[in-house]
Amino acid sequence: MSAPINNTKQLKDVIDAIQNAFKYVLSQAKMIGLLVVVCGIGTFLYALTQSPKYEATTTFVLEEKTNTGGGLAGIASQFGVDLGSMSGAGAGLFSGDNILDIVKSRVILERVLLSKIDSSKGAQSPTLADLYLDFTGLKKALAKKSTVLGDIHFNNKNGNTNFTVQEDSVLFAICSNLTKSSISVDRLNKKGSIFKITTVTDNQVFSKNCTERLLLETTKYYVNIKTNNATANVQRLQKKADSLYSVLNEKSYSAASYQILDANAAYKTMTVPGELRQRDKNVVFGIYGEVIKNLEMSKMALVSQTPIIQILDMPKFPLIDQRKSILFITLLGMLAGMFVGLVLAVYQYTDK
Repeated sequence: MSAPINNTKQLKDVIDAIQNAFKYVLSQAKMIGLLVVVCGIGTFLYALTQSPKYEATTTFVLEEKTNTGGGLAGIASQFGVDLGSMSGAGAGLFSGDNILDIVKSRVILERVLLSKIDSSKGAQSPTLADLYLDFTGLKKALAKKSTVLGDIHFNNKNGNTNFTVQEDSVLFAICSNLTKSSISVDRLNKKGSIFKITTVTDNQVFSKNCTERLLLETTKYYVNIKTNNATANVQRLQKKADSLYSVLNEKSYSAASYQILDANAAYKTMTVPGELRQRDKNVVFGIYGEVIKNLEMSKMALVSQTPIIQILDMPKFPLIDQRKSILFITLLGMLAGMFVGLVLAVYQYTDK
């Protein structure tokens, strides 16, 4: 029969090992304290050099209308109007999370950056791109590389202007910096239709204006894409209706001029020209009526497919500086130094 295991002795060994490890860690108090001080001073200096972080946020609801077609689409197809294709234009472009990428696309960002800070001042007002170059120090950095780059400004530019290679490169750099570190777009709820645009920069004027104008330009772009085909169809039908209306008026005057009230019964052919004019008028009137029907249905399709973007929240001055407090960052650094010191002390003890 095997001898019983001495559990008391084993427990005593564990307790002794813990006590010895604790004593060793206490013996390394100077090293741990030094790490705490060094990390505390480092994080304190970092906190002092932090740049402001002004956060501007806007939230909006996107109502994605779908083609309900049904009877209206069937009736319209009889007259050669395809409401399905009209309503489907751009339907997939903004579906799902595509709108998140469109808000941060270069075409939208450039429109925002080239907009004036104060439009009432006209050409004298700098653009958001000029403001960004100033407060980020990017303009000074570019001036050190080249005098041409240092002289770049965008207050006399717009979206239709042909940019030089240098100007286009600077705009590209600004857009890249913003999309990487300053602008974020997301859903408030992964399954919902409420979106949030956030801009965080060192300048609260830029943050606020950039966020507001991102939403404005995205809305314009969105509505234009969604209703482009329907609007073109309405304009085409309206032009045709106006043309037929003029022809119908001419036919009415022409038919009236050939009406003979006291025609000689012996000459039946005298009424033929009037009948021909009346027949032409009736044909034009029938065509005009069908075009008007198509026009009204196209207008209904345009209204039904015009998207709705409802703004929930907009940024307001003064924006809140999102920087962490100096005390919080310093304490966090000291705790990190203490943790590193304890881990290092334990490692040294187990390595002995």
